[in-house]
Amino acid sequence: MKATTWRGAALFTAPMLLAACSAVPLSENAAPPAPPANYGVLVGNTLKGFKGYPGYSNFAISPPRWVHATTGWNWLTCVRYFERGQRRTYVFFMDDGAIVNSRFGVVTDQCSAQQYWPFDPATGVVTAPAPQQPLSPAPLPQRPIY
Repeated sequence: MKATTWRGAALFTAPMLLAACSAVPLSENAAPPAPPANYGVLVGNTLKGFKGYPGYSNFAISPPRWVHATTGWNWLTCVRYFERGQRRTYVFFMDDGAIVNSRFGVVTDQCSAQQYWPFDPATGVVTAPAPQQPLSPAPLPQRPIY
């Protein structure tokens, strides 16, 4: 065989062999673990350590979402709050019952598309809204047709 044939075969075979040796599961169908039940407490304790925390107000938090980030697969939750009259969005990445990373939100976090619930960081209580009953249509008055 010519040298170019060997190189071509090596370029084709090497990625196949390396993919078989990967430590990352290749299945996308694996179910994520249960989200942390106390995520409000975890986030609240972290927020209390922020430098300007006493000046923050009107906290709201999104439910955790399973995402792939720089630290691997983690639960992401977005927190909105006001600091000196400006709305801020901060994201927290959680894994194994702990905050593993946090930063200001960016567009790829998709925080603007999330539903938010009132949040008290002092206690970690997340107040989920009560489900609303759908409005039933009012009965129309019956009028005779003449």
